[in-house]
Amino acid sequence: MPVFNGSANNLATQVQSGDTITLFASSDSLTAPAVSTVIAPVDAGPVQRSAITFQAHFATTPTASLTIKGSNFAPTAAGPQHGITVGTAITTQDASVTATEGYAFYWASLDSQSGGGALTVIAHVR
Repeated sequence: MPVFNGSANNLATQVQSGDTITLFASSDSLTAPAVSTVIAPVDAGPVQRSAITFQAHFATTPTASLTIKGSNFAPTAAGPQHGITVGTAITTQDASVTATEGYAFYWASLDSQSGGGALTVIAHVR
């Protein structure tokens, strides 16, 4: 997936239980700060939203700040809105964050980076 693109017709990508989606790919050319595409878990009836596990991998040990954020406010063309940090990876090459808060929207945010090489972030919806 490319980084967040506010000029796209759809500002969020719907995901459902069983989906795996790449938020940042190692082939993306990222310069911090960068925001991934926004995902929106789909609800099916009056059930609690599933947990989403985010897995991040840097090519080498990073000097970076990567946050996973959630919000109940829909993204606008300017980007995701009112993000609450649900997990952080700062100096680890591999990190995993499981979000169980039930937000309507989630995304990855590369807040700073001066090392670590290529970054991959994948979301697994359960």
